[in-house]
Amino acid sequence: MGELIPHLRDLCFSRNGHQVPEGFAHAFVKLHGEDWRAAQRHWEQIVELVLDTDAVDPESSGARAIRQAVTAAALLLDRTDLRNRCPLCIKSARKGAKV
Repeated sequence: MGELIPHLRDLCFSRNGHQVPEGFAHAFVKLHGEDWRAAQRHWEQIVELVLDTDAVDPESSGARAIRQAVTAAALLLDRTDLRNRCPLCIKSARKGAKV
């Protein structure tokens, strides 16, 4: 699935084909201590979770469903109290796992 989800580095550019808030990708990577790999891994996991919600039209498939999930995930992470923390880092920290 990861090969279908856009890389955070690609979302840094204004013409990336996705509707994400400006600066979102950089901010998400910053939450991970500038660790692009960890941020990308968590980004993909979050988008996969969003794919299975009502934020994605059930009639959508393929690239359209991915676009909807990417937009919804970015907006959720950027416009809520999650702006300053990654929900997967928090979950891992509670379990005592290394991020």
